[in-house]
Amino acid sequence: MKAGGDAREAIAIAGAGVAGLSAAIALKLAGFQVAVFEREDVLGEVGAGIQMGPNATRILEGWDLDLLGSSVEPESIELRNAVSGSLLKTIPLRRAARARYGAPYVTLMRADLQKALLTRVGELEIPIRYGAPISRAQDDGPRVAFEAGGTAGAAAALIGADGIKSSVRELAGFHPRRYSTQSVAWRAMLPLAAIPAPLRSVIAVWMAPGAHLVHYPVAGGASVNAVLVIHDILPSDSAGHSGSALPYLLGRLDGWAALPRSAIAATEAWLYWRMFGIEKWTGGDVCIQCIGDAWHAMLPHLGSGAVMAIEDGAALAASLSATQGRIAEGLKLFREKRGRRVWQVARASAQMGRVYHCPQPFDIVRDLAIRVSSGSNLLKWNDWLYGVQNEGLPGKS
Repeated sequence: MKAGGDAREAIAIAGAGVAGLSAAIALKLAGFQVAVFEREDVLGEVGAGIQMGPNATRILEGWDLDLLGSSVEPESIELRNAVSGSLLKTIPLRRAARARYGAPYVTLMRADLQKALLTRVGELEIPIRYGAPISRAQDDGPRVAFEAGGTAGAAAALIGADGIKSSVRELAGFHPRRYSTQSVAWRAMLPLAAIPAPLRSVIAVWMAPGAHLVHYPVAGGASVNAVLVIHDILPSDSAGHSGSALPYLLGRLDGWAALPRSAIAATEAWLYWRMFGIEKWTGGDVCIQCIGDAWHAMLPHLGSGAVMAIEDGAALAASLSATQGRIAEGLKLFREKRGRRVWQVARASAQMGRVYHCPQPFDIVRDLAIRVSSGSNLLKWNDWLYGVQNEGLPGKS
């Protein structure tokens, strides 16, 4: 897609993460010419485990992605009080998700998802140019002029899928406020022996005032991914090691039950991320559009960050197809319809964090409400997320 290429058909995508690769696959399958520009010279393994609801796996199955062997379908979700250690409720998941939503709920390593997406991109012969950060972007009406890795180019549209610090967003003149969520996510892979056998096949959520721990199987069940979210502020805004983290973590979680504390103590390889959000904004210019974290970074409490990126790709292709390839009209349609969905999920994710971190004595009321609800009814509360027909995406109405 150098200058002089066919800008009437070509769509440029900045970023080869989950959002960018998903958009590339969806657009290519819809008949559009696509090219991906990635700032890094080599894609490394980023992140740890992720959860994907039926609203994402349904789309991936439609794209013929092969995740068998690398993903796990957890039997259930167990909601637990991290202080008392008591089980509040078991929510059926494995069979229930397939029966209710027609697609599985899975957990897997982010690297395995990216590998599957890259494999499908290769099969579709979608070009990826590495070491090519977008350094200039200008919407000239019928086309977008840009510079990637020092080379000028033009396309019918430029899609910014380059993360929360998106250069495309900034170059296009959009400056939504990036704000601290006042929370830190600590992530680690736990040895299997750290988790009792009955909990190795489920998603366990341990809730306590100001913090919660989630762990679940990944890598085909060979490993356990753990995420510990604490309402806290650290001195650095970048991901990294904290040195000897265990004394801090165990001290911060003093009073927790023995089982979650022993799981946390089973490894010293904890990495932390300060979590940021982006204030609500419209999301694009006439022919420049951001997707994924570049548009709607959200808290992970509904396990929907990567899921929304996958949905973005499918919805983008659906909107452009609905306008018969009229790019400006298609992107306008995408912004209007998609915005309602992503900000609804962002608000719900933040609300779920408040439920998990409910302070005393209100956590007593939360626990009672969970205990008196049935597991199947708790699953139904997420029908709007997992199974509702949305912006041309496949799903149950």
